[in-house]
Amino acid sequence: MGVIKREAVRRGSIDTRMTQANNNYFQQVKASSRMFGLLGLMLGVTGGVLTGVAVKGLVDEPVVSGGGAVAFYGAFALSSLITLYVMLNYLSMSLRLSGDKLDIRRGMKSAIVHLDDMKEVRVATPASRMARAATQARPDRRSIAKMWSVLGVKTGIELDLQNSDGDVETWFVASLDPESLQEKIQAVI
Repeated sequence: MGVIKREAVRRGSIDTRMTQANNNYFQQVKASSRMFGLLGLMLGVTGGVLTGVAVKGLVDEPVVSGGGAVAFYGAFALSSLITLYVMLNYLSMSLRLSGDKLDIRRGMKSAIVHLDDMKEVRVATPASRMARAATQARPDRRSIAKMWSVLGVKTGIELDLQNSDGDVETWFVASLDPESLQEKIQAVI
């Protein structure tokens, strides 16, 4: 049994581990604490207003009643649910390179990319998700077929993948250390 060397790097919101013996690579990509705080504050305010108005209506004369109450409570409940959905699905993502595949998990979505399907990997130019989506309309730019992004993370890699039809499509995968991720993928494809 050989000794497995582990290298672990912890930088802010990035957790990177590489197992030397079998070329496994793991990276946890998280949004900044400011993003967590902002969304938590939004959820707290909408939940607090909703609860405060409901308690006021139970103890004293209701602030809103009738159809206005349905619209009010519906809007605040929907706002809380949307904020919670964003918090669960767009604030963290894990990337695992092991064996012959790259496993991408973000919230309720995941994808497994086989190394045989990867044609090229490169570090993407830093840009926000909105700026990256806006450049899709320009004919001189490479079209991104799928974006695996985390709120507030502007850096990442672009993967050229060959699909079952033989067409090559480009995916953007967010990473706080894109150079290291590109290097590890490049070494195995």
